[in-house]
Amino acid sequence: MKKSLRNRVIVLILVFALLLDILCITMNYRNFVQANEQFSYSTARTVTETCNLIIDKDKLDVYMETGKRDSRYYEIWNKLIDYRNTNSDIIGLSLVWFDKEGCHYIFDTDLTLEGAFLKDRREYDGEQKKYMDSLICGEEIDFINYPNYMAVYQPILSSFNLPIGYVIVEISTLKAKEKQRAYLFEMVCVLTLLTVVLMVILLLVLNRMVIRPINQLSEAAFNYVSSIHENGEKSTLEQLSIHTGDEIERLFIAIKKMETDLLTSSDNLAVAQWNSHHDSMTQLFNKRYFYEYMEGYAKGKPVGVFYFDVDNLKKMNDTYGHEAGDEVICKTAEFVKRYTPGEGGGFRMGGDEFVMVIPGMEKRAFYTLADKMKLDGERVLTPADYTVQCRIALGYAYSDKCGSLTEVMKTADENMYLDKTSHR
Repeated sequence: MKKSLRNRVIVLILVFALLLDILCITMNYRNFVQANEQFSYSTARTVTETCNLIIDKDKLDVYMETGKRDSRYYEIWNKLIDYRNTNSDIIGLSLVWFDKEGCHYIFDTDLTLEGAFLKDRREYDGEQKKYMDSLICGEEIDFINYPNYMAVYQPILSSFNLPIGYVIVEISTLKAKEKQRAYLFEMVCVLTLLTVVLMVILLLVLNRMVIRPINQLSEAAFNYVSSIHENGEKSTLEQLSIHTGDEIERLFIAIKKMETDLLTSSDNLAVAQWNSHHDSMTQLFNKRYFYEYMEGYAKGKPVGVFYFDVDNLKKMNDTYGHEAGDEVICKTAEFVKRYTPGEGGGFRMGGDEFVMVIPGMEKRAFYTLADKMKLDGERVLTPADYTVQCRIALGYAYSDKCGSLTEVMKTADENMYLDKTSHR
């Protein structure tokens, strides 16, 4: 199956558009996710900073050492609960400290006051273990992403600027992921629609500026026939008008030049071929073409041959010059042309010798033609006031089952010689 340029261009555009869409979707989606992630992080940081202001940092050590809760403890607890309830995206709010054993809770809003126990310990999860050394030292860490939420850790410093523990805020990312999915779907739809529109426009432009001109050139070159010019009509290439201002127009100009060169070469070849087969003076076939004709002659068919010679041509040239002799030659050639039938061929063998070959003629018709030519050939070829008179010596022969054209030629030549000598 042949691949057209149009289909290749379509496939190329589709691949390019697909890659471009994937790149745009990937970059835009990544930026959107990062923006949502940054928003969630900023919200969580605001919460942790507010909690740092709410808690009584100087009492945290006491709570951690004794595990006892006082009125201030409950006051802080209630403030943390209230603050958590102000933002529906906050799914967890706690104050903790870390050691090698795990995470120890000072405040945990996930529990009720009755169910909360100071110094409750939980083991490190998989993500926390990555930051265990930093958490034990009270250092700043990046937020931790979980499947459905983000955990932000804010160090708590005492009045002496020493790390006590962390405020941990857990922000739900479910809404953000829903927004991301909706954004991704919307972006895919918009880019797909935009790509289709741009592809249609691009294909129309390419078809007008590239594909159609190339197809026109291809069709014109494929259907190019030199015989059209022989009839005086314009070729398909000559009728084309391509002005794209690019490589296609240059290709069109080059093809038109090639056409002109081909026509010139064809004309030159035709002229050369004609000259190789014809006598330049008489326009009859020459001796060279006669031998080609004999090679292509089909044996076993009837054939008639006339052999002509011009009497006194040498004397005419010596007396009146070669111009007078050439005039006699041309008159003899007109005589041969006049009697050569459409299926026959007249040849100038050289000097004053001429041959006419008529294949496929019936015997009676041949001899009728011979009598007419013999009678007409008795007329002299020169004016009456010339001292030298030239005439046509004529010999002919016919065979309806000859094996060779040469045999008939020989007989006709002998008869021509007899006719020539009889008039001396």
